[in-house]
Amino acid sequence: MQWKSAILLLALAASSVSQAAEINLSSARDFTRMEMLLKDDEGANPDHVQLSVTLTPEATERVAKISRESIGKPLTLSINGQPISTVTVHSVLGGQWKIAMLRPVAKKLLPTLIE
Repeated sequence: MQWKSAILLLALAASSVSQAAEINLSSARDFTRMEMLLKDDEGANPDHVQLSVTLTPEATERVAKISRESIGKPLTLSINGQPISTVTVHSVLGGQWKIAMLRPVAKKLLPTLIE
């Protein structure tokens, strides 16, 4: 009988694990400005590419709402359908971001930013 209780507890724990919230941004619709730093040997993460973006007012409002509801939870960021990263939300996000990403991720994303 104890094993049935253990299985039930495991099933309940698994069902209560929250999925990561998602922010899906479109560079064409959601960005008013974007800059990409491709190389910085003296930076903290020389193996990363940095994308700096300014969001539209509408995107800023959407991101703030999603991040406010996700504080303490994982959040996955996608740009133009490309998953960029998943992080834990610690505060409400605003309209200006600096996004560090590994080079392979940047190589997939870059062509979509130019279109």
